[in-house]
Order: sequence, then structure tokens, then C-alpha cells
Amino acid sequence: MKRTFALLMLGFFLVFGSGIFATQAGAETLLGSNVDYRITAALRVGQTELQGWLPAPWQVNPAAGGPLKDANLYVIFVDRLLGQDPQGKPAAGGTYRFVALAVPAKNPQTGEVAPFVIRIYAPHEDISLYNPYKNSVQATIRREHSLKGTDLEPGTGSELWELRDKAGGVLQLRMEYQRAVPRRAEQEMKPHSSVEPTFYRIYRIDQGSDLVKSVPAGIDRTQNLQLRVTVSELSKLFDGTEQVVGIIVSPWYVRKYFLP
Repeated sequence: MKRTFALLMLGFFLVFGSGIFATQAGAETLLGSNVDYRITAALRVGQTELQGWLPAPWQVNPAAGGPLKDANLYVIFVDRLLGQDPQGKPAAGGTYRFVALAVPAKNPQTGEVAPFVIRIYAPHEDISLYNPYKNSVQATIRREHSLKGTDLEPGTGSELWELRDKAGGVLQLRMEYQRAVPRRAEQEMKPHSSVEPTFYRIYRIDQGSDLVKSVPAGIDRTQNLQLRVTVSELSKLFDGTEQVVGIIVSPWYVRKYFLP
């Protein structure tokens, strides 16, 4: 288990950059905070097609090692349990669901590595409320979720996520899984926008992670795993050759976010 956890953290750091909490700089501006339940599907898709989603000169930078080795696209299913503004008041209704797509990238001119948010599917008609990276589109998102357990056992879980865009395209994740004790870690990330690459936010995160599937690490506690995508703009990424590299269940994802 210790080795698995070390691999998991290595995978996250290789993909998303710096690790532990950094000291907050005085010039940073607090934008808000949130508490989420998240499912992250780490995928390997066609590199050429994926590269078209990134601005020059950034290049797709798949995970070089760890339990998510070779993953180059992350589909992140977010159930926002509580979103708050800097004053602690509910933001954008306080609770909602969305799906984000992120790509690990590297700038070959500077050597900088960073995740790029390439698309957010958000639920609200006022898309500006859910559009920090300027690439959100409207979609309806439904989640069904259950947990079962007795006494001291970790138990089992099931997830059904269904995203449907305005054209009727579907992105659906379905799975059942054996739960384990989640591992807790703190990290800092600086996701950039694919539309405005100089824009980024600073996320400081306290997260629990349960690695329920990892092809490189030989872990698979999932059953009946299905990922189905018929969203038109994603058809070249999900052309039948995509592979699920890993699945991470995050029963808590607590963060504050800042502008630099």
C-alpha cells in the first residue's frame, strides 16, 4: 500500500507539476474555495488530435511514470458540494456539477510544465459564472451515486455520470468499484487556459485519493467500467482507440484558489 501511494503521488506530481502546499504570497488574490467529490479518468488518446487543443508552443506531455504513465487526457467529473466566494458566501448557487477536460503540457521553449484546461461542460445558462478559463460550453449533467459498507470494511461504491450537450451528444461514465482507505495529500496546481495561455489560477488542495484502477501499477478494483462518448467535438479523441489508464476516486477535494 505504501508503494502504491508513493506511485500515486508521483503520478500526480509528474502530471500536474509542483507538490506540497506553498506559502501564500502577499500579492495573490483569494477568489474563493470549494469542497468537491471527484472522479478522475486518466486516458491515453491520439496525441496528434489532442495537440490541436493546445496553444502554441505548448506540447502534450504525457505522464512519464507512476500509476498514470502515458496518460495524456484527464476527464474530471466534479460534484461541487459547496462553493464559496472570498467572504464565505455560496458562489454560483453553492452546489452544482460539471465536467472538465485537462491536458498535461510542456513549453519546449521554457521547460515549464502545467495542466491546461481545454474544455469545461457546465450546467447553467449564464455560462459566464462557470467559465474561468473562457472555454466552457453548456450541458446538462446527471449523477447517480451510492456507497455500501458494513462496520469496519471500506465497502463498495457505484457511479453513473451522464453529460448531454445541446446537440444531444453524450459523455457517460459508469462503474462499480471496491473501496479502499483513501490517501490524503496536499498539493498546489496552476492550471492554464487553452484559450488564453498566459492566464492561470493557483489551487491549494487538500485531497483524498482512492486509486481504483491503474494499468501501469496492475490495480483494478472496478467492475462494469464503461466510458461512452458521442459528443461531436470529441469524436476525434474518442475514436475507439482511446484507453483508460487509471481511475481515481476523490471522496473529498477541498481547495482555495487564487489569482497570482
